[in-house]
Amino acid sequence: MTKHGSFPKRILMLALALAALATTGLEAQAGLSGQAVMDKVYASPKPKASVLTMTMVISRNKQSLTRSLTTWTTGDGTKGETEKTVMKFLSPADVKGSGFLNLKKPDGSTESLLWLPALGKVRRLGSGSSDQDQAFFGSDFTNRDINGFVEADFSYEVTGFEGGLYTVAATPKKPLGYDKLVYQVDSSTWRYVKIEYWKAGKLAKSQTLSYDKVQGYTMPTKIVMTSASGSATELRFTEYKLGEDLGDQYFTERFLKQ
Repeated sequence: MTKHGSFPKRILMLALALAALATTGLEAQAGLSGQAVMDKVYASPKPKASVLTMTMVISRNKQSLTRSLTTWTTGDGTKGETEKTVMKFLSPADVKGSGFLNLKKPDGSTESLLWLPALGKVRRLGSGSSDQDQAFFGSDFTNRDINGFVEADFSYEVTGFEGGLYTVAATPKKPLGYDKLVYQVDSSTWRYVKIEYWKAGKLAKSQTLSYDKVQGYTMPTKIVMTSASGSATELRFTEYKLGEDLGDQYFTERFLKQ
């Protein structure tokens, strides 16, 4: 009886030991600085290149507009590479063929081109707020949001850690369209699951992200940007091609106009 009766006690002790280890792990993670957290975010594994097809749904004033597009991406700024992205709209007819090309260098400087077939010419976007803070094809994303940010352009501070989620306040070191960004980072994947965008002391909009494993990588499945005005834009990812080498011909003005 003593021998068999000891099993529940052993199980209890094992459970307590595992709980202690988990708590210790969380406490160790909670001791990370804001910079250390974002270092892990930016260093998270990602495919060398990707081709993603997605649906964009813009909801405003109880009406919705659906668009489909494909995005080609390559390069990793954390490895000193220029990050290259081209986006081309497939439907509906009023935006079909329109495109956006962005080249982001490791120092944060960007070159952005906008192609609108109706105008018959490529427009080069400037680095100032007049171009970068414009809505991206009528969505709740700005051109700046689509271009993305460079880690070195912000200072970071951890303002909370709960349930494995870090809250990190990011303050820009130069004008970048926002007073601050507030990230919620999942410490199990080192991906941010929410971003708040603050202007003039007020929350301007927030972005939530969902992920899944695709070909061994943690990839977004849905991104929703919700503005304080009540409008929202949802990106639903429907097709993934990861790891394929993409030649420079995809990231040219010629390809943009095709």
